[in-house]
Amino acid sequence: MTGLITSKIREFLIGRGPATPERVAEAVPELREVGGADRALLLMRLDPTLERTGSEMWAARGTAITDDRRVRKAAEKFFDGRPGAPLASAVRAVASETGLPEHQASELLTAQFVVAGPNIFNRRR
Repeated sequence: MTGLITSKIREFLIGRGPATPERVAEAVPELREVGGADRALLLMRLDPTLERTGSEMWAARGTAITDDRRVRKAAEKFFDGRPGAPLASAVRAVASETGLPEHQASELLTAQFVVAGPNIFNRRR
């Protein structure tokens, strides 16, 4: 029975896009009978084909644009044609592009790109 439920969860997330455990529990009737959103969350955590997005939602792996991916895409757009820039400028540009707070954009940028002193470079770590 569990295999059937996880298949339905996976199909729902692939077809509909990211969703919260509560929304998944509403969409899969079998989950309502065996624990609802809590069971959906457990099954989604155990399924390696699913991933958590940045906003308490779950999606099929590779289909959701996580905060890391959004920051990387915004940074690549910012770096277009430049070998590097001041870190503060990159943080401001990425934060405004992604809608993330500057401190979070800074953390994600420094984790993904080479930083030397006050500058960030267009080279992945």
